[in-house]
Amino acid sequence: MKRDFDVIVIGSGVAGAMAAYRLAKLKAHVLILEAGNHNPSRAEMVGAYATAFPKSLHTPYVQIESDTNAPSPDSSPNYYDTPEGFVKFRSTYERRTGGATWHWLGHTPRMLHSDFKMKSAYGGGPNFPDGFVDWPISYDDLEPWYCEAEAEMGVAGSDAEWQNLFNSPRSKPFPMSMIWPSYSDRWIAEQLDGKEFEGLTYRVHSTPSARNSSLYDNRPPCAGNSICVPLCPIGAKYDGAVHVAKAVENGAVLWEQAVVTRLEKDKDASVHRVEFVTYGDINRKNRTASPVTAEVVIIAANAIETPKLLLISELADKSGKVGFYLMDHLSKSTFGKASEPLFPFRGPPSTSGIESFRDGEFRREYAGFRLSLNNDGWGRKGSPYADIVDLVTNERRIGTDLQQALFDRVVRQLRLSCSVEVAPDSANRVELSSMKDALGILRPKVTFAAPQYSLKGLAHATSTMKNMFEILGEKNPDLGQEGAFDGAGHIMGTCRMGDDATTSVVDADCCSHDHHNLFILGSAVFPTCGSPNPTLTLAALALRGADHIARRMGLKTAQVVQE
Repeated sequence: MKRDFDVIVIGSGVAGAMAAYRLAKLKAHVLILEAGNHNPSRAEMVGAYATAFPKSLHTPYVQIESDTNAPSPDSSPNYYDTPEGFVKFRSTYERRTGGATWHWLGHTPRMLHSDFKMKSAYGGGPNFPDGFVDWPISYDDLEPWYCEAEAEMGVAGSDAEWQNLFNSPRSKPFPMSMIWPSYSDRWIAEQLDGKEFEGLTYRVHSTPSARNSSLYDNRPPCAGNSICVPLCPIGAKYDGAVHVAKAVENGAVLWEQAVVTRLEKDKDASVHRVEFVTYGDINRKNRTASPVTAEVVIIAANAIETPKLLLISELADKSGKVGFYLMDHLSKSTFGKASEPLFPFRGPPSTSGIESFRDGEFRREYAGFRLSLNNDGWGRKGSPYADIVDLVTNERRIGTDLQQALFDRVVRQLRLSCSVEVAPDSANRVELSSMKDALGILRPKVTFAAPQYSLKGLAHATSTMKNMFEILGEKNPDLGQEGAFDGAGHIMGTCRMGDDATTSVVDADCCSHDHHNLFILGSAVFPTCGSPNPTLTLAALALRGADHIARRMGLKTAQVVQE
């Protein structure tokens, strides 16, 4: 039977965009279905952010049709349905061509060798969480694809600092030299490097980032505009729209404002038919779903929208595990003042960090974590505006006295933050709500509570940051409420990969165990997450998955990676 397309890709974030590009480049007839669109332009969004007060993660993404008709948790505060007794899931995302990388920070550390083998490396103890498993692939299997992903995105980093970190070697150099560390980074390194805490040694590393340190892929080098979150004003930071454009240039078709409502399976359990609705006037009723077909279907939505669509479609769930094991790193910021001026609010929000606490025997008992050194002062507490208000209203300062007091306070501001590994827990999950969105589609019901393994890691991370502040001259830092954390925006799990079809949703090649032509790409397939930002890993998996799909389709691959 002739299909409309060779491949349908649902979602145009990093995973979907990269897969679409690779397959289109190999002459596959590819359709990308994207729930959002590419409007407004970058220039319009920069203007919206510049004039907005107060500013937020969603500020540049001004209210347009897609926010009303196809809501996201960024634009609609009540988008998530939350069970009684639980706090609303803290991480959100945009519905926009290119996905949530429009407002990501750009950090691209790799997962570690042991992150792929948590059960065999650290399992067996009485306090080790049951949800931990080994991935069906190893770091060595994915390493060539990490190199491919770094080249595609344009990652800047230091080969010397990142070679063989925790027994995780690199086979190729970074595409670009590192983003230069800030004055604050270098000063902190002078104070901390070589000192120990809880038996581990502080060592400041520059953080690999998908942010140009030089002209790369026709994108300009970073100019230090300092608003990577929520928007790079010049496009020096990579986002998924880069590969959407490349896919279209190679013949892929992009349909925007197309919200997939259901996938249908055939009698042989294959999935070829995708139904979607397009939107315009919110008051238009009786929208009719349009069908489109393909030989291969790829779901590349995020780890909330992907299980939601599978559950609506009653697909890929013979294991009963679709939606289970939702993960998001526990993020926490702490604040203090350095013993001398560091002059924050310059350059990217973060350019360096400490990797020393990501791995070790302690992971038998509690989570590993990354630490970030940040260049944005107390911006997350409203500085410098909040400082002016405090100095005027509480200290009654005006004129030159106000100027001097403000300078003395702001130039020494320092923020340290952590990203804590989250143990996979079957109680943390995405289900279908009984409530519907504006298009009449069931909304996601999201249950998430931090596992004790991770809360213990958060406590150790907080103690570590307190010790760092003491070394840096701050004896009374603001460590926040004990046990409190923020969402990191790193939504993972819910369609985990594995060799056992009774306990996982996809195989090692990201193909559904239940449907031979249905693939899931993105961080939804992560069985575990370690402590690094997930984007580089999901990009590497997407490229690896696209190569597997191409080979199965009989496309002549020019791929240099050989496994």
